[in-house]
Amino acid sequence: MATVVWVVGTTRSGTSWVFDLVASHPDVSMGYESKIPIEGIAFYERWKDRLTDPLAMAGLLEDLRTGIDDPTNVASNEVAFTQADLPQRIFEAHEADPGWATVCEQLFRAVQGTSHWGNKTLRVELTPLLEEHWPDSRFIVLIRDPRGVLASQAEKFENTLDYSAMYWLTHADWVLNVIQDNPHYRVVNLVEMARDPRPHLEWLFRESGLSLDPIEDLVQRFPGDPERLDAWRTVLPPKRQRRMEEYCYSQMKELGYTPQYATGQRRLGRSRRLWAFVHTFAGRVVSSPSKLAQKQVLSRLKAGFRGS
Repeated sequence: MATVVWVVGTTRSGTSWVFDLVASHPDVSMGYESKIPIEGIAFYERWKDRLTDPLAMAGLLEDLRTGIDDPTNVASNEVAFTQADLPQRIFEAHEADPGWATVCEQLFRAVQGTSHWGNKTLRVELTPLLEEHWPDSRFIVLIRDPRGVLASQAEKFENTLDYSAMYWLTHADWVLNVIQDNPHYRVVNLVEMARDPRPHLEWLFRESGLSLDPIEDLVQRFPGDPERLDAWRTVLPPKRQRRMEEYCYSQMKELGYTPQYATGQRRLGRSRRLWAFVHTFAGRVVSSPSKLAQKQVLSRLKAGFRGS
């Protein structure tokens, strides 16, 4: 089974740019925040005892196609799921190596006929589940100055400061306390990578058994922009900078960021976290109750309260 490559980070931390770099390698089929690797596990569990029959494999694939809302991968999923011989190919691969990992790998690789596959995810706390199913995975984990994340999320999504802080802290705490010394992960400062992505791409491709030859072409096609990443310094008001620094003070310093205004830690309490979470997700869930599962709201809430 091929090593799986993952691009991980908070929203507005450069994951789309790094996705472009990795997804453009000719031997990798990448999902763009695809829901299939995680949500497909439950579908597989319901079918796994029947998958000694090729027709059952076809049934599983149809359930995956119709049962998972995967809006950012509609075109690539259409390419994969409409291949007439796909159920038979996956059935044969699954006979040789049973498990959800095999089904998912074959499905992703069918998009472009590549040797490897991967995905971009904004949920670092899901990486242990990914490793459980694909233990030979390699992860590029991006970190960005929380003040930059706040400014960018506020502009793009109108997220509140409390929600941006909670989200960044979840990511930072996981990096610092769970994955920092794991050799399957490479934690990368976004601005540093924007200056020169080559060493990080070399690590990811070498560790995954991919050719390093495309790197120079990829860097030329998708150049980084470190100056733009620091634009928050001129647009984020000092009062908001200070509050973000206070919430993120200890984790910022551990990750190499220097608070400019804050002189100590301010606790982001459970009530503020809950209100920030409700403010962010309540409207979406009320308008479409199915989004409670699609957005994995309950697991996001649990992750947001970890360590609070």
